[in-house]
Amino acid sequence: MSKTREKLIDAAIEYLNMEDVEKISVKKLIKIADVGYGTFYNHFNSIEEIQVEALNKTVRNVLIEFKLNVKNEKDYVYIIYLALLRGINLLVNSPSIRWLLKDVQMLIQVFKEISQPNMENNFLNAVKAKQIKNTDIEDLIQFKDARHYMQWAAIGAVEQIVKGELSEKEAFAKLAKNVTVVDIPNAQRDQIIERILNETFYWEAKDNDDK
Repeated sequence: MSKTREKLIDAAIEYLNMEDVEKISVKKLIKIADVGYGTFYNHFNSIEEIQVEALNKTVRNVLIEFKLNVKNEKDYVYIIYLALLRGINLLVNSPSIRWLLKDVQMLIQVFKEISQPNMENNFLNAVKAKQIKNTDIEDLIQFKDARHYMQWAAIGAVEQIVKGELSEKEAFAKLAKNVTVVDIPNAQRDQIIERILNETFYWEAKDNDDK
């Protein structure tokens, strides 16, 4: 990727963190990137194209940070559920969330390309560590199907949060309990959910931001 294209994508991320996406324009974007009007169209065909690239890079960066945060964690099922929460958190706190919810297919595609391989890796690690028992190839296929459904359900949870119908904590707990992320005993699932809900370092930070 050229330095100029990367510069434009970084400018788009900065812009989207300041403005609602519906207000974005090429004129404002090139001012942040400090490039000419023609330069933008040498690299992108439209504002929509660079928005997708900006979302791609944002998700990749969040995934890198997430992996660093859980690098010493050995409960891989916990990591799968925590990743679900992190995805919800990423979307809810995006200034572009209302635009993203208008193009859910694009959003699902981005997560499919970037986050799904990580989820599959954690699933396989959980199997190897015997945290998910009695598994075979059919379980992996079922996990892939469940993961796809879970992504759509997560979008629904995000919509409820954005509308003010549920808090992030309530939406995560409801989603995690009602959607079969992995085939584990309910007691094991509930213990993991409770652990995440009780990790006050995360929720206290959120509560302070909301005040």
